[in-house]
Amino acid sequence: MRCFNCGAVLKNTDYCGNCGADVKLYRQMLQMSNRYYNEGLEKARVRDLTGAAVSLRQSLKINKKNTDARNLLGLIYFETGDVVDALTQWIISRSYQKNKNSADDYIKSVEDSPSELERIGTTIRKYNQSLLYCQQGSYDLAIIQLKKVLSVNYHLLDAHLLLALLYIQAENFSRARTEVKRVLEVDRTNTRALRYLQELDAREEKPSPKEEKQRDSISYVSGNETIIQPVGVKDNSGLHSVLNVLIGIVIGAAVMGFLIRPAIEGNQSSELNQAIAEYSDQLDAKTATLESMETELNSLREEAEASAQASEEAQEKLESYETLLAAYSAYASEDTETLLELIEQVDRDTLDSDGQILYDVLYADFAAEAVSTLYASGYAAYQSGDYETAIEDLKKCYELDATQGDALYFLARSYHKSGDTENAKIYYRKVVTEFPNTQKATDSQAFLESL
Repeated sequence: MRCFNCGAVLKNTDYCGNCGADVKLYRQMLQMSNRYYNEGLEKARVRDLTGAAVSLRQSLKINKKNTDARNLLGLIYFETGDVVDALTQWIISRSYQKNKNSADDYIKSVEDSPSELERIGTTIRKYNQSLLYCQQGSYDLAIIQLKKVLSVNYHLLDAHLLLALLYIQAENFSRARTEVKRVLEVDRTNTRALRYLQELDAREEKPSPKEEKQRDSISYVSGNETIIQPVGVKDNSGLHSVLNVLIGIVIGAAVMGFLIRPAIEGNQSSELNQAIAEYSDQLDAKTATLESMETELNSLREEAEASAQASEEAQEKLESYETLLAAYSAYASEDTETLLELIEQVDRDTLDSDGQILYDVLYADFAAEAVSTLYASGYAAYQSGDYETAIEDLKKCYELDATQGDALYFLARSYHKSGDTENAKIYYRKVVTEFPNTQKATDSQAFLESL
């Protein structure tokens, strides 16, 4: 254990022997982080991957530089099919511990497979497409897409769980149970898998409506017709027919004697009033139905807009992660030019915290070299009169590092010499404002006055 202030090796005291800093609380934090790491390691050994991930994330909250915890968390992500999250953890780990870090071996094992990064990108695209199908209500297409995902990356537990949920929705309980068991084989305490299993048990205990109908009735074929008869009821159709005729005759006579004649002689105005009242009730009911339909239509429109917005945000996030993944591939192959083009396309705000850390690590590693390369190529283009190339390279150089005064000055000169006086004025003023009391600022002011 080393001192956070001076880096000296700490002894079993509450103060650093080298700089005198109070390290009591610091020591306790590191010990707590290590306890969570050990807890996560024990859970991982018995395949409690969900619990292990929770413990390891808690360990990293206390000490983000605990590379053992970060490497193990990456292995858990890799085992559950989240290869991008795994690579993110290993790259961050390598940035904290550059030597003798097992993360190097894990990253190398992925990089040595030529098709691995392409496979990861394909998996991400197909899984996000299946989510989009679910939002649109196209569950059959979502199932087909998820099967394609699992054919490429069988260990992606999120895909198994989503597929199980779709099977439950379709009441295909046997296939849903199969997908849940596949998840539990990898992660024995996966919370969602256990919840789905409990839901399956509850649903399979209840008979389906079809089974209940078969239980309450029996059916048989008579000629070309299928007869359905309730259980425990005898077929007395002949006797019932005779009784029904006799009862009908009696009721008809009663109606003729007591109801029809008085009704004909009744007050016609009361019938008219009743008809008006019924018509009014019908009109009110139709009005209420129309209002309800309008409300439902507005609700559906809002849901459609929200779904479209969520889909657009998911697509933007997916594109950022795909570009970041391609940037990492260029970084691994030391292709600085491609890395620069790709890193500029990544929208950092759409990434989660781990993605932003990976972005910052890549950016920090290549920025200094890229600035030097861009300035050299831009200045050479300026000297040779290729002002279009000079403007492009020098502008990128200045955007990467705003302290590059020479790049800013020669960018203004390139605009000036190419005949673009408006942009030349803008960048001359920047030189004067951002680098005062320098020869560049003096020359820029003279050029400004001459324009």
